[in-house]
Amino acid sequence: MTTDTADVYDHDPVYFSLNEFEQHEQIKQLIEQIGTIDNQTTITNDINEKTDVERIYDQFQYILNQYQEQPQLLDSYLPDMIHKLLHYIEHGPNKNHIAGALLHHIIKVRGFKVMTTRFLPHEPHHLIVVINLIERELKENSSSENSWATLYSLLVWLGTTCMVPLDLCRFDIKSPKQTTMSQILNIYKHFLYNSIYMRMVAFNLGHFMSRQDSIRLLCLNDFLTGEILPILETYDEKQNDENIILRITACLQTISYIFKFGQRLNLITYVDSLYHLLINKQILYAKRIVIRRMAYKLLQKLAMTLLPMPKHGAAWRYRRGVRNLLDSLTLKKNTSTTTTTTTIKSSLTINGHSREQNENGEKEIEEDNSNVPSTVEPIIDLLMAGLSDKELYVRWSSAKGLGRITNRLRKSYAAQLVSLLCDRISTVALLACDHYALQGGCLALAELARRGLLLPECLDSVMPIVHKSLNYDEKLGHQTYGHIVRDAACYVCWSFARAFDSIDFRSYTADLAGMLLCIICFDWNVQCRRAASAALQENVGRQGEYFPHGIDIIQQTDYNLIGKFDYCFLILAHSLIKYYDIYGKYMIEHLLKYKIIHWKKETRLLTSQLLEKTTLNYGTIEDIYENILLPLFDRCLDKKNDGIARHGLLSSCGHIVYGLYQRYQRNPNECQRLSELRDNLQKKISNLLIEYKSYGYLEGYSGDLIRPSLCSFIENISQSIDYFQQNNKNEICLPNETIDCWQTIIDECISNLDDDVRQAGLNALKAFSNAFYSNSSSSHLIDRYLGKISTTSQEHIRQGFSLAIASLPSHMLLASNTINKILDCFFNLIKITNQTQHLIKQRKDTLIALCNLYENIHLDSLSPFSNQDLINKLINSYLRCTRDYTNDRFGDSGRLVREIACTQLVRLLKLINENNNNKYFLNLTILHNCFCSILTNVCSKIDDLRMISGKALIEFLNIQFEQTIEHKNDIEKIFLNQNDIDWRNSQIVFPLIVQLLIYDKYRYVTWLNCLITAGELSNASQALYAYLIIHKTNYNLINSLLNDSEKIFNSKQNLQIRIIIPCIQACERLLSQSTFENFYEKYSEEFIKHWINIIQLLEDILIKKLQILNNNPTLYLHFIKLYCSLLQFNNIELRNLILKLITKFFLHNYPWVRRQAAQNLYDTFIMFNDDLFLNDNDDKTEQIMNLLTETDWEQNLDELTTIRQTLLNLFHIE
Repeated sequence: MTTDTADVYDHDPVYFSLNEFEQHEQIKQLIEQIGTIDNQTTITNDINEKTDVERIYDQFQYILNQYQEQPQLLDSYLPDMIHKLLHYIEHGPNKNHIAGALLHHIIKVRGFKVMTTRFLPHEPHHLIVVINLIERELKENSSSENSWATLYSLLVWLGTTCMVPLDLCRFDIKSPKQTTMSQILNIYKHFLYNSIYMRMVAFNLGHFMSRQDSIRLLCLNDFLTGEILPILETYDEKQNDENIILRITACLQTISYIFKFGQRLNLITYVDSLYHLLINKQILYAKRIVIRRMAYKLLQKLAMTLLPMPKHGAAWRYRRGVRNLLDSLTLKKNTSTTTTTTTIKSSLTINGHSREQNENGEKEIEEDNSNVPSTVEPIIDLLMAGLSDKELYVRWSSAKGLGRITNRLRKSYAAQLVSLLCDRISTVALLACDHYALQGGCLALAELARRGLLLPECLDSVMPIVHKSLNYDEKLGHQTYGHIVRDAACYVCWSFARAFDSIDFRSYTADLAGMLLCIICFDWNVQCRRAASAALQENVGRQGEYFPHGIDIIQQTDYNLIGKFDYCFLILAHSLIKYYDIYGKYMIEHLLKYKIIHWKKETRLLTSQLLEKTTLNYGTIEDIYENILLPLFDRCLDKKNDGIARHGLLSSCGHIVYGLYQRYQRNPNECQRLSELRDNLQKKISNLLIEYKSYGYLEGYSGDLIRPSLCSFIENISQSIDYFQQNNKNEICLPNETIDCWQTIIDECISNLDDDVRQAGLNALKAFSNAFYSNSSSSHLIDRYLGKISTTSQEHIRQGFSLAIASLPSHMLLASNTINKILDCFFNLIKITNQTQHLIKQRKDTLIALCNLYENIHLDSLSPFSNQDLINKLINSYLRCTRDYTNDRFGDSGRLVREIACTQLVRLLKLINENNNNKYFLNLTILHNCFCSILTNVCSKIDDLRMISGKALIEFLNIQFEQTIEHKNDIEKIFLNQNDIDWRNSQIVFPLIVQLLIYDKYRYVTWLNCLITAGELSNASQALYAYLIIHKTNYNLINSLLNDSEKIFNSKQNLQIRIIIPCIQACERLLSQSTFENFYEKYSEEFIKHWINIIQLLEDILIKKLQILNNNPTLYLHFIKLYCSLLQFNNIELRNLILKLITKFFLHNYPWVRRQAAQNLYDTFIMFNDDLFLNDNDDKTEQIMNLLTETDWEQNLDELTTIRQTLLNLFHIE
């Protein structure tokens, strides 16, 4: 398939639906290609090349898979497709398997049940044809791996032909070895116990055993008593043999289909034996899900067999006059009144059946099932128990079974069953919080409603259960199962919409609409939100006249939109509350009762944000105070609450107060009683956290849980402080005891180990200090924070208080002489020493604090950042941190500091540039160093660091400095002309970076960092190679790069293993790819001189780093490979030097290093034989090879010294 074709159909079927079978011509061509396949060349010898058969199948499969959600679109084209495929199966030699595979895929997409009953040819003569084809496949291709799909397709066809209503005896030959019926049965038995065919064969057997000739010839009796029952008798719970389990499963499925399709009178004699078998063998309690599921299916079939089915279902069923939605809408337009259809009028035709009624409205049809067999009641009890099973399949099967059985009972029995079901849900499921039983009960109610078996008079007892189920959300340990209950409850609501007439259901629609809207807007599970949306749409469509604003609402509850939790909570819910008062009150009550104390933290936080938004528009100020806010404050002190509830209540109280403050700013004269209400609120605010502290709510696990909400509460009240200072703006409206208590809480949160709590404390401190320290210097607070930073040994405390100081108001920071102490403290915190090297998080947060501090005070006239020296010191601190390569047990931890340093450095430069007094401090040297530091991190092999640094680089280039770095216009063309660079993709980024090699100012930095990355990242190496090949004739560039390589290995700063080893690896890769071949041919002497200097520098490094290399001997291998790659250049001086150095490794202390040196040297000799042995005879060459391969490199060093000297003599090296 082409890429374009794939893109067209690569969509979620929920959002993208097809209108017709558009590729039927392609499918037709693919089927016709089967006839053109050469029988002898269908298999290719190239394992990477697909055969014609595979191409046909893959393309066929791809096209049909697009229609799995809408298989009905294929129907009009299937007969022609099937006819051609069956022709190839029947007549095409060696093509039957591909045709069978294609037919099997059609069956898979359309479903074997539909294919069996509708599309396959079923003339009488086809029966013998398909039997012969199956026998042919079994005889000729039984061992073939490709025959299973063909056999599957033929068995489906056999099922179709067996439905022909002709006596199978007509197909028997005169002197048969076996009858046609026994022949078919033997085929089915052969495949029944194979997991591939089991379900389909069981389905076909169910139809086959329902034939009259099967019953007349006792085929059914023999099969059940001689085949099925003996296998079921062997069931043992302790049995773990998979073959036996498979046989039992197949038997249960087969007998279920037999009871489904067979006639009641023919099967009723087997009910008791099968029932006692299920009970005695305890098959209903099997651990295997599939066995338990099949057992419950069979159980309901037994009860249905015992109870006769009324001609048109139970006569007492509730029937709506019109079932079709379009007809219902038409009827509403044409009739002015609608009457209830619970009791059907005389001679009313419903669903095509005429029902006569007596004068009391009851049907004349007798419901003569008063003699209900005794076995039915225990079966109903077992199905009721099945509603509590742990597996959904069993629960749903039990629910459907109860619905089908109820349809055969008389009204009084059915009423008892519904009452029993409701009692079971209320007492067992809800009280015991059994989510399995509750979901099963909801499924059963839905099934009863769908079949019209739940009468309107039962709704009063059913609807409370539905209400509780829609709100059921219990957390068990670290998991929650409430969503399955709510999903089932939405299914009940959906079924009610289809089951009941709008007049009978109108008294429940208002509450139901409110509940469904609460699920759509506030449920944390997306499947529940979508299920509620579907139920709401169904109710609006069928009960629409009693659903106010129904059409407008369902347009907002789009399937795609409600997939986003934030949208549902903050946008959709707010719009519904704002514009529809009828639902707003219900939704607010739901939030206050359930979501504000929800177990999920995200839900509680979103609830508080929504309540803040709602406060701006909803109701009156008095209503908000009296019905929402003040009761919430009272609930905050309720001792029955746990930490989760207090967290949600505190957070919501703070947000509502802030919402009231915003509303007051918009309209100060809205409420006449505002002063009275505000005074009451102020008292509650003043005492709340003091009482929390006295009750011990701030201690232990519960205290840790509510700390973020405490900070949120303080932050919101502090931001709203003007709301309480109406008479005197300078007056502190809260008592000192409250302020001290809040300050203590903030300090505890700032020094907390948890990052989220610490950040919440910092946010609260910023608002708190602006509110309560606006008219005082409060230098004692800064001194206390500085003292804690200097005296503590815990990193997180220093992190918190350094960020806290930087967040204080500028007047507090500049009012005293503490600013210099703060700067000295911060500079000390980001110093990298042996003692502080491991304090990664401390340096990271201090960098943020420094930038926050500058942002806070740089515009003030008293700011110390008004001289060049301090600005230089500040920027140099960030530049130093961009080179933090700390390694610890977590690996390259320094990358976290480098990420923050890059982003905060650009932020700092932007702030300095915006300050007219300071922007001239940014000279060319500073800007060049900043650009190079960011560029260094952009060249990183770490994707996340490269992404963050890349974004910082783009931001740096977009800043309009007074002075610009060199070649800025060219650099902007490289990076800014690209649309949304994917910085994580090294294959995209490094081809851009290597373009900077042409500029002298950036060549060394780019070359060094690209070499470091290219040593470990193939994409970087490939980008370097491609760039150098393009510029292979630029000899000045190549010469400059070789000079820079010498500088790299000669620099003391670069004498680190993290730099040396990757650079050696990258050089070896470039040399092995003949990157410098052109330069060597023209400037061989200069090239050799460069590499001799580099080799000498590497030898010095080997001496200096001996201890580190000995700790990891594998590092020697990189030196060896680099030396060997240089042997390709035919230069005597270089050759002799390298051979001396490589043979030195033969005397290394580690035998592994000796073997690697010999192996790599041998491989190099094989590759460059002509250049290395140009003047030697073959005997010397062979002698050298033998010494390298046959020497035992674990001998003592004296013997190895002799061997080394022998090799040097053979190379003519003294």
